[in-house]
Amino acid sequence: MNRLLGIGVCQLQPESNDTQKNMESLARQIEVMRNYSPWIKLVCAPELSLQGPYRMAASAQTIPGPITEFCSGLARKHGIYLIPGSLYEQAGKLIYNTAPVFDPQGKMVARYRKMYPWRPYETTASGSETVVFDIKGSGRVGVCICYDLWFPEVIRDLVWKGAQAIVVPTFTSTQDRNQEIILCRAAAISNQCYVISINALGRDAKGQSLIVDPEGNILQQAGQLPENLMAMLDLGHVDQVRKYGTCGVSRPVASFLHEAHRFPYQEAGARTPLADTLNMKGVKP
Repeated sequence: MNRLLGIGVCQLQPESNDTQKNMESLARQIEVMRNYSPWIKLVCAPELSLQGPYRMAASAQTIPGPITEFCSGLARKHGIYLIPGSLYEQAGKLIYNTAPVFDPQGKMVARYRKMYPWRPYETTASGSETVVFDIKGSGRVGVCICYDLWFPEVIRDLVWKGAQAIVVPTFTSTQDRNQEIILCRAAAISNQCYVISINALGRDAKGQSLIVDPEGNILQQAGQLPENLMAMLDLGHVDQVRKYGTCGVSRPVASFLHEAHRFPYQEAGARTPLADTLNMKGVKP
């Protein structure tokens, strides 16, 4: 059964000290995409694309706040689901890297706090739970942020909660973007779901946002300039691949669900040889 989801990906180059300009840029690109492709139902932007990545304490806002109010209005104006990347969220004394999700009525229906900040450089507090949300008539979407992609447990937990597509707002300007592209494809293959990585353009203009299908094929990939990707995803194809196998052969999601054994290594208080190796003098997480 087809369950179509039109998606728009905004590969933006945020200004680190001009939130207003960044918000106007996002609004302009949504107008452009909706003009060309009015069937788009979900729009996604890169990590920290509205505030920029380098002014955490100065940029942080409460949620709800001015930025989320603006995004709520955008979603309502265009009748879309909107993941406007992420923003620095002030929550009491803590600051999180948070991705809000808005529905077509402008209501914030989910809020995900990045579970794995990029240590030691990213000093935000870490979130504690994965987040999914439903798009009526299409299916269930999971959200994680940038470095979370490097942790298979995050993706698998989203799939465990029913995600058929996973949106990954990202800000990678470092030399490991090629590895992230491989991770996107590997996550899609091992979890038999769509993976959408929306990377910003930073000081080194890495970009290369991409949309990957449930068998690991790259459907679309941006270059290293501001660019929009638009695609019609069929979330029913996820069910088909999981049922009949990737390339008609392997069924890793079904196997994971059907086998009775469980792994003890994440139980409270458990230690492993891997944990011991990370206690080496001078090594920071």
